Amino acid sequence: MSDVEKYNAAASAENSAVIGFLFKEFQQALPTATFKVWHGAPVWFLEDIPVVGYQDHTHGTKVLFWSGKDFSEPGLLGLGKHRAAGITYTDVASINVEDLRRYLRLSTEIIWDYRSLRPTK
Repeated sequence: MSDVEKYNAAASAENSAVIGFLFKEFQQALPTATFKVWHGAPVWFLEDIPVVGYQDHTHGTKVLFWSGKDFSEPGLLGLGKHRAAGITYTDVASINVEDLRRYLRLSTEIIWDYRSLRPTK
């Protein structure tokens, strides 16, 4: 069992369905990505650059897109001083699948390389 599968299995009962759904969507949308638990949460990487991850929280499952501010999507809220943006899902019914899939597609097209702090496209 991978570290991400262990993380998912240990998720709160309230968030386990959302986490399971997100895991499948991420795997489908990012088939060439590697993934691991990084800084305490599952994160997907393209060429060793983090692009998306999720975290089990008391008030839902938080999804973070490392380059999300540059997606120009009103459904994502900017986080921190860099280019990250995210969204919180409280249950599977709260997930707009069309939006999620668009965000995941954008995460493969707009990638900030935080090692050099310049975008690669």
